[in-house]
Amino acid sequence: MYFQELPKDARLWVYQSNRCINENEQAEISTILNQFISSWAAHGIPLKAETLVIKDHFIIFAVDEKQEAASGCSIDSSVKLMKEIGQKFNIDFFDRLKLIVEKDSEKKIIPFSELGVYSEWKIYDTLINTVEKLNESFLIQVKDSELYKIL
Repeated sequence: MYFQELPKDARLWVYQSNRCINENEQAEISTILNQFISSWAAHGIPLKAETLVIKDHFIIFAVDEKQEAASGCSIDSSVKLMKEIGQKFNIDFFDRLKLIVEKDSEKKIIPFSELGVYSEWKIYDTLINTVEKLNESFLIQVKDSELYKIL
């Protein structure tokens, strides 16, 4: 289970990397993220937030919006941070036409246009937007995903 200190309906943002993030990079990125989260605020009010680097490919931000909602400016600051991390580590977190599929613990990064070929695989659903969905349906069958339905 992820984000055990946050409610199930806490809001999520999922950033997918275009390559595997190695252990050393994950440790350094986690430090950067934790520093950011400790001062992340909306209109001067601290956000109750957490962040994770998981599955060697994903950075996830979560905010308990019952305490304080993330504002446009606070969201923009997290996007700016992700761009800075991407530049520092030569990682693209904004290519939405690449997807990560998995079968028998083998992961592949594929172009969206090839998703139909992998209908029997599982996909990491980067469209999820709550902690509950992260914990229950982050990895789903490709053929059950919203992305597959729009092919």
